[in-house]
This record gives sequence, structure tokens and C-alpha cells, in this order.
Amino acid sequence: MQGGEVEEALQDRIARAQAQMRTTDVNLMVLSLGSNLKYLTGFSDEPGERLLLLLVPREGDPVFLVPELYEDQVRRASRIGNLRVWKDEDDPRTLLGQTIASLGVGKGDVAVDDSMWATFLLELQTVLPKATFSGASRILVPLRMEKSASEVRAMEEAGAIADQAFEEILTHKVSGTSELELARVLQDSMLAHGADAVAFETLIASGPNSALPHHRAGRRTIAPGDVVILDYGCRVRGYCSDVSRTVVCQTASDEIRQVHAIVQEAQEEAVRKVKPGVEAEAVDRAARAVISQAGYGERFVHRTGHGIGLDVHEPPYIVKGNHLKLREGMTFSVEPGIYLRRDWGIRIEDVVVVTDTGARPMTRSTHEQRVVQ
Repeated sequence: MQGGEVEEALQDRIARAQAQMRTTDVNLMVLSLGSNLKYLTGFSDEPGERLLLLLVPREGDPVFLVPELYEDQVRRASRIGNLRVWKDEDDPRTLLGQTIASLGVGKGDVAVDDSMWATFLLELQTVLPKATFSGASRILVPLRMEKSASEVRAMEEAGAIADQAFEEILTHKVSGTSELELARVLQDSMLAHGADAVAFETLIASGPNSALPHHRAGRRTIAPGDVVILDYGCRVRGYCSDVSRTVVCQTASDEIRQVHAIVQEAQEEAVRKVKPGVEAEAVDRAARAVISQAGYGERFVHRTGHGIGLDVHEPPYIVKGNHLKLREGMTFSVEPGIYLRRDWGIRIEDVVVVTDTGARPMTRSTHEQRVVQ
């Protein structure tokens, strides 16, 4: 988007957030550094010890409380005109109290960022002793779950970069490489193809490590016959891709090929289930049915998927008991797996966007069993 379009989109998000605040009877929403702040303002940075907050009243303009060293960055990135700036030698609680008083909010429901550091929440509670506090997710989750066309484009670009990285892995010599070295190959490839950053710590799980669904890349050397799960992604304009593919080093046993085919069928059946109006748990049930019918139900040990966008994990969650009805623009992973304890595991994952007719995958690299050298 061009500058004017970005500003218009951010203004619209703030207006919709304030409308949601009025609906839920929230007087003030307070956001700290994180994805919610980026969603509403365009500004992001790593959380730090300095008090940096966005104060959003239910009516009127938001106010940014920022440390002096952030002032120019916030003005350049955020499109929020009302800044209250404090210096390192100041006590920011004084300015916080004055700012909240100027907004006329001394009591009632205050919605705070779900990921806000406890130390900042304690300072807010000191300044607002008569307020009640709740999570801001009930304000922002309904907005963030349905992605705009520009958000989807960024995620599709991130997915295309992840696909290119996988193609490079297929031609890379894997045998004799450590998990950490292979992770760096993936990461370097994504950055070389235009990613702004990696989305999360790359997971490379080989041999018996592949039976651990969230194994982090380590120093284990990959050997012939090893199953290798690649779980990785990147960011484009802040938005994430997340993809898993499972390859085999040099030679695949019949059992590995059979289990891979089951997981592939489960993943593709679950994607076919995605449509507007379908409950989230129905997608999980579709994947689980295939795996259970093949006799591996107890070895599918996690939910089928998670929402993704500015965060790698966000609503909606594709899991039993989630009766949320899918809507156009929702984006989430579909990633069934089978894990044979102390032996090996297989997972296949794509992120999809819900369209008016079904699901459109954001990663398109092959699901077929691939053998690497």
C-alpha cells in the first residue's frame, strides 16, 4: 500500500476498535509494544524496560506515551499525532497519570494488551486504583482474525519465499549436515529471496528428534535413512509464513512412505473441509479422522492448526471444541502429524486463507515424499 492507503487503513482499524470498545463497554484500551500496537499504529519494536504505551479512549484520538529516544521513530511510523514524551531522568508514571487524567478516564473497564509486561500493568493499576482490568483480546481479536487484501498479499509473498527456500533444500546435500546448519541454509535462503526476517526460530528435527513435535534445531548430524521435518517461515511487511515439509535422507522405508501418505491425505482432506460457515473444529475432525482410521490416532498429539498473521500463533485455533464459524479472510495453518515415539515423525503444513469458495493455500511446494542427498 502507498502512504495514504496505509494511513487510511490504520485510521479505519482504530475506528473499528473504538466501536468494539463501545459495544463491550470498555472506557480505555492500553497497548504495549507488540503485534496489537503494530496493527493499530504501524509502529513496532522489541519490548523493552522503558514505558511505551498507546492509550486508546472509546471516543477521541489515541495518545502515545513514548520515551524520548523513540520519539522520531514513532512519529515517522505511527501516524498518531498526539505524543506525550518523557526523558530517561523522568518518572514516566507522572506523565502517565497526567495523560490518563486528560482523557477523563479514572474508573470503569480498562482493556490492556494480553502480552503486556506485568511491571507495566502494575504501574497502570497504581495510576488507576478505581478501574477494573481485562484483556484487550476481546476488542482486537475479532478485527485481526479477518485479514484485508493487503494483509493477505503480504502473507502470500512470505509463503512464496518459503516455497523457494524449500526448493533449494531439495538440491542441498543434507547427509552429514547438522540440524543447525540446515536451519541456517533455510534462513539464509529466505532472506536472500526478499524476506524481511525469519518468522520464528527454524525447527529442524531429524531422526528420533522428528518424533518431538516442537524439537528445536540442535547439533545432531543428519544421517542416511533419517526422517527430517523442516518447520520454518519468514516475515514480509510484518506478516508471517509458516510451512512444514518432511523429507527423508537418501532412502525411505516402506513404513515411512506409508505414514507420509497418510499425513498427506489428512492434510489435504482438512484443507478441502475449509469453507465459510464451517466450524473450526470440523477442520480438525477431518484431519483426525483420516489418521485415526489408519490406526495412528493416538500419535497425532496436537491441534490441527493455529491462526497466523502478525503473530505466528493467534486465533482462530483449529482444534476440537472450537465452534467458531470460519469467515472469509481468516488465515490459519493446517498441519496434521504422526509421531512414533523414540523413532521418527512426519508433519505437513500449509497456511490457508478462507475464500468465498473454500481455502487457498499460501504455500504451494509439493506434499509428495521427497528424498534428499
